Amino acid sequence: MRVLKDVKVRFGGREVTCTALFDTGSRFTVISRSFFERSFGARWSPLPRPVKLYLVNGRFVKADKYAEVTIVIDDIELLPPETVLVLDEFAEEIVVEGRRMKMPDMIIGSGTMDKYGIVLDPREGVKVIGASLLL
Repeated sequence: MRVLKDVKVRFGGREVTCTALFDTGSRFTVISRSFFERSFGARWSPLPRPVKLYLVNGRFVKADKYAEVTIVIDDIELLPPETVLVLDEFAEEIVVEGRRMKMPDMIIGSGTMDKYGIVLDPREGVKVIGASLLL
């Protein structure tokens, strides 16, 4: 299941709003390098070993950097900060059933959703039910 939702991302004393795709089919939480640079500068860390990912557009890409960010959903701050992979090759748009669709700046994967007790509801969208949260 997939749901689009605007979230806030905090890093390095800054906070920005972006559209996130909550994707139960994704193992990792990833963010576009171009969005990350525009929002926070190039202050990520290198991964000890690169990870190969399969993206929604059918391509394999290499992730070799990450950042620890705080994600805020509906004024609920997810703590501790979440590790997000910063991807160089992040599709700006994809074609689905002949329609061009803009991709979100961030994809929140099932690992993050499990960690913070985030569930996707067909009627209500994204719901945070986890216990490790600050209001």
